[in-house]
Amino acid sequence: MSTTPAPACDGTRVTAHVDGVLPAEARADMEAHLAGCAACREQEAFERGLRERMRALPAPVVPAGLEDRVRRRIRHRPAPAAVRWLPLAAAVALAVIWGRGAAPFVAWELARDHSHCFAMEHLPAEVWTSDTGEIAEWYRQRGTDLPLIPASAGGVELVGGRYCPLLDRKVAHLYYAGEKRHLSLYVVPGPARFGSRFVTRQRGESVRLVHTGGMTLALVGEDAETVDAFHRALSMSRADASSLASPPLTGAP
Repeated sequence: MSTTPAPACDGTRVTAHVDGVLPAEARADMEAHLAGCAACREQEAFERGLRERMRALPAPVVPAGLEDRVRRRIRHRPAPAAVRWLPLAAAVALAVIWGRGAAPFVAWELARDHSHCFAMEHLPAEVWTSDTGEIAEWYRQRGTDLPLIPASAGGVELVGGRYCPLLDRKVAHLYYAGEKRHLSLYVVPGPARFGSRFVTRQRGESVRLVHTGGMTLALVGEDAETVDAFHRALSMSRADASSLASPPLTGAP
């Protein structure tokens, strides 16, 4: 007589017995258990009957050409929205990259910033001074070199400055103000494509862009006369600086 105890009820083992995947050494124990357990015999009978009914089902008929139709449908399935918009997004990105340095776009950005700053109840300066040397040092310590600038011109005078964020860059923004007049002097990093100068009106503001001394400067004001007068003063300041930097002429010995 076998001394191995009969296995307890285990539905998984019953299923394995029906499928014929129980190890050989466990089959005799399972048969002994089934002989004495009505519940497991009922499960065994149900599973054997289910398998017989499934095997008796007719094989499904695959419609002719089904594979070809499925392949065509997959090929012509609309791409996800994100994929469909990729060409347009790429075109917009290229337009932004190209437009970033275009003079009209740069002028529009600066006119927008000038209007925004001077429309505030309190001018958002980070440094308040009318001393050109002091403000030049303030910017120099923050990594921006200023040209030689006038303290006043065209009815406006220096009052302060800060760094202003544009859509695509951050610029040094010097504030000039007078009686009912305002002017912004910008030192513009990054690309700005134009000749020696670019003059336009953007958002109701007069804008002048100039290349000088390896940097791009911009003047923005409400009226062209103030901008022109300041530009002349700025040009004279640069000319004076150049003459001072040039070695003195000496006569022949």
